[in-house]
Amino acid sequence: MLRMMEKRDPLAGRLIGPGKRFEIEEVLVRGVPQEVFKGAPRNLAAIFRRAAAFGPQTMIVQDDVRLSFTEAFGRAGALARRLRERHGVAPGTRVAIVMGNRPEWIISFIAVIAAGGVAALVNSRGAREEILHAMAIAGCSLAIADPERADLVDPENAPCPVIVLDPATSFPAETFAPLEMHPDDGALILFTSGTTGHPKGALLSHGALAHAVELSRVMGALQDLRYEEEVGEKISAERGSMASPAVILTPMFHLTGMLPVLRAPSLGGAIHIIRKWNADAAFDMIERSGLTRLAFVPTMLWDMLNSPRATPQNLAAIRSLAYGGGPLNTALVEEVRRRMPKSLITNTYGQSENAGWACSLSGRPYLDNPQSCGWACPTLQVCVRREDGTAADIGEPGELWVRGANLMTEYVGDPAATAETLKDGWCATGDIGKVDEAGLFTILDRKKDMIISGGENIYCAEVERVLFDHPAVREAIAVGEPDPRLGERLIATVVLQPGAGVSEEELKAYCRGRLALYKTPREIRLSREPLPRTASGKIDRRRAS
Repeated sequence: MLRMMEKRDPLAGRLIGPGKRFEIEEVLVRGVPQEVFKGAPRNLAAIFRRAAAFGPQTMIVQDDVRLSFTEAFGRAGALARRLRERHGVAPGTRVAIVMGNRPEWIISFIAVIAAGGVAALVNSRGAREEILHAMAIAGCSLAIADPERADLVDPENAPCPVIVLDPATSFPAETFAPLEMHPDDGALILFTSGTTGHPKGALLSHGALAHAVELSRVMGALQDLRYEEEVGEKISAERGSMASPAVILTPMFHLTGMLPVLRAPSLGGAIHIIRKWNADAAFDMIERSGLTRLAFVPTMLWDMLNSPRATPQNLAAIRSLAYGGGPLNTALVEEVRRRMPKSLITNTYGQSENAGWACSLSGRPYLDNPQSCGWACPTLQVCVRREDGTAADIGEPGELWVRGANLMTEYVGDPAATAETLKDGWCATGDIGKVDEAGLFTILDRKKDMIISGGENIYCAEVERVLFDHPAVREAIAVGEPDPRLGERLIATVVLQPGAGVSEEELKAYCRGRLALYKTPREIRLSREPLPRTASGKIDRRRAS
């Protein structure tokens, strides 16, 4: 019998339970009993209808473009009809979205879902090889691209028809009428990567995404409650964390860029799309749009703190600083405590496979446990297991497993990887962690050898695979090294073939032609000595780095 860690955030009991703001009920998710929030939407159609009801309020802002809920959903309704009638999109049809961050991305995403399709969120920053490979993995029957990426997709030779959509594309606005899909029906595909270095497509259902959106709402309410407890200032519903404008800085093909597209409109909040990060954009939002909650990566926060616009008044406007991933640099935490004493830092741990939610920690509990990723989120179960599947003891390292209504359905077209990851209603995360007596989980290592640089996930095996393909390369290993601004910087060590000659710059150019720019190593070290190996013959990553 697996021993479960049932200890939760002590404040959660104030919000969750019978007769309280958030009640819990049990439903069957693909035949497995799972907890969800009573009365919450169970598909995306319900979330979209809730959002469309906000009518004339502003929904999307980018530069000089402002679209109301009525305008955005009217355009999405027209595009959904075109997808159904002209392109045969029906329940289950997979449609690739290959766009940069722009209003048309949001409209396309909503339209695909409204037509009953499955949106495949392709890495729009990738090289052509990556984009086409992702479309093939997902089994896409159609693609929607913006003009900048149409050439990369190459409509004349693409594996499926391509619609090119830009701001000039005009559809008469129509009544928005999304198809009512079952919670277990597929809604979108997010691309992740494993030890092979090849992308895998995680299929998330309507129910999983709807539950993730409701978890965002619940966790936001919990953070507001903690703010009131620690700072002593009451927060009205109009000023709550979920009422703050959503600022999208990360690519929308990422989970962190996509979830606000669902969460903010469902609460009547505006989505502000920032084309390129700079500290001035954040301070403009603080001064003009009432921004109180910032989802950040360390690079962004360093830039803001070093900006001449970082006045005490501007910094004090931010009540919540939310991030995900490994521990923050100690110097950065101390700088926040000194200059933003009323700002609560929140660390959340999650993956594409669990729609971004597993554990979370904020406020003083975070400052007291800065290495921790938090307690298991409400409705979710998290445990630590040994290699043999048995429960690890308190403090003993093991693999983190997650169970909840937010888990993916499968890796599309990869039953072996699906069976390795999903077991009896649980998701084996591939991350090594531990749990303490208080129920706080800590990530110790990334079993999948992923690094986070400037907020971007980079899978070392993918970079290594490209380097291995170069004729002058015999061995290669990619690792992350600490960087005060980026969090981690990607470094590769390459062992050359006997007699081969190639420069660091030539190898970087080779990578840039086959990978997104941010995946190109910032430094490539050339060597003639073999890389150290383990007893089993595998490259010893610890010794090699």
